[in-house]
Amino acid sequence: MDTQKRDIKRPDFCVVEVSHRCMFKCKMCNYWMSKEDPDELEPYHLHKFISSLKEFVGMPFEMNISGGEPLMKEGMLDLVEFIADQGFRFSLVTNGYLIDKAIAKRIADSGLNFLAISLDSLDENVHDFLRGRKGARCKVVEALEFFDTYRGKLKNITLQTIIMGQNMDSILDLVKWAKDKQVSHSFMAITRPNMVPVDPEWYKKDEFNFLWPKDISRVLNILEELIKLKKSGSRIDNPIGQLEKFKLYFSDPERFVRDTPCSLGDGIIHINPKGDVYLCCEMESAGNVKEGDIGKIWTSQKAENIREKIRLCKRNCAGMVNCYREML
Repeated sequence: MDTQKRDIKRPDFCVVEVSHRCMFKCKMCNYWMSKEDPDELEPYHLHKFISSLKEFVGMPFEMNISGGEPLMKEGMLDLVEFIADQGFRFSLVTNGYLIDKAIAKRIADSGLNFLAISLDSLDENVHDFLRGRKGARCKVVEALEFFDTYRGKLKNITLQTIIMGQNMDSILDLVKWAKDKQVSHSFMAITRPNMVPVDPEWYKKDEFNFLWPKDISRVLNILEELIKLKKSGSRIDNPIGQLEKFKLYFSDPERFVRDTPCSLGDGIIHINPKGDVYLCCEMESAGNVKEGDIGKIWTSQKAENIREKIRLCKRNCAGMVNCYREML
């Protein structure tokens, strides 16, 4: 089959992981084990990719910049300003630890549309334990205070919280706290930690079972309360449909949460720190942005073969559970 002759839908979202390096040692992510990689995309590679992506997809287009901790990347704020100048609607996900007054002001003035800061509990013992860094919770609070002063053009700040066994007591308090801080809130369900081999029963393993909620009925009650809060006007970013899917997932994590085949490969580009292009992070790369044009990679026969594999997949992965575009 010649995919160049087919009407292949252009992507509508791109995730760019600029680095897997991180100063935290999160219990739910092993990216911190990554060392500086000589093959990691240089700033000029990233600028070139952004320009080629714009040419391929046109505007408007949405993008997410993440890591690791993206603010550890050389030239990160220059890249943020460049992406804004190109007209993308985009978000940046950070743990907040490196944000000082100067960085807050530059981010606020950069043209960034959304800033997501990770916060899993107001209890510093819980958040700092989960994130593997003493003072992590205090740095988030401090960063938000800086943005109170230097909000600039940045109108959308969201707290990003992972629902897991260790923070059940914190979820609803966090929603109230976010409201008081005049920021929105986005929730994710705990899934198999990054860089851990595929295993449908990962949550039963001694290494990770403390992350999985022991009282599932309590999780379901909390999710139902989040749905009620969203319906009543709370600034919870998750669609209600996704919160309902979370209930199915926590009730039976090995049961596929979708009623229809996975379609991640039809709309999302994922770029890893080396420039490898993924339609699904659990499958092989479709190419590399250092070596090929993103439009040609997206429409290639290799990419189409990967899409077919994705449509047949019945595994709950982080993208499947937490990518809310797939839940609507």
